[in-house]
Amino acid sequence: MKQRELLLGTLMLIALVQLVNAQGLNLIVRGNIAIGTEYQSLDFWGRNLSYSPGGGLGVEVGVQFDMLKGFGIQLTLGRQFNYTFHEETVNGITNRSSFTFNRRFISLGVLKNFTLTDGIVNSLQVGAGTNLNYPGTMTRVENEVVIEESSYYSNFGIYIDLVLRLKITDQIFLDPGIRYRQLNFSAESFSEGAVSELPDNLQEVNASGVEIGLTFVQRL
Repeated sequence: MKQRELLLGTLMLIALVQLVNAQGLNLIVRGNIAIGTEYQSLDFWGRNLSYSPGGGLGVEVGVQFDMLKGFGIQLTLGRQFNYTFHEETVNGITNRSSFTFNRRFISLGVLKNFTLTDGIVNSLQVGAGTNLNYPGTMTRVENEVVIEESSYYSNFGIYIDLVLRLKITDQIFLDPGIRYRQLNFSAESFSEGAVSELPDNLQEVNASGVEIGLTFVQRL
């Protein structure tokens, strides 16, 4: 894992060095709704919850460096939150089960901008990159009591995206887009015993997914 962190740190240092040659610096804030490529049925005290590790809601904050010939570099910090629950009332008693999976990440990507017009529909962007993910814990809760928790090893993921740039003013843009993310995690610990006691689908987690995102861009 240290070699991976060193590699990403080196790439980020290169990105910062490129600021010297950058034509412009932009602040970016991105939100997304993710749909996982793999769904699972989880059994909670006889109740089944449909859950996708690659789904959820996410937010990123960072910077974009505009380079020569329409290229740019993005560096962001982000968090993805996934939550599913089941609630039922039997004989006047309400039971609620929930399942969460959170991950934090540092993302570094390169994009190419293809100018379309000088108007609102300004350009099309194609991008790709990698992110170093620091997952939190996968948590199972029954009636507000934590029953199980499992944590996962940090891991690299990759992504590709396609973005349409909308020009609001000369300094402000909105970038709706779609991103495909490929990402997998391996369990590191389990609160109730050895990792081997987890179900197979929770020992190796496929967190890949498709993100529908919207990015706010402010030129500085």
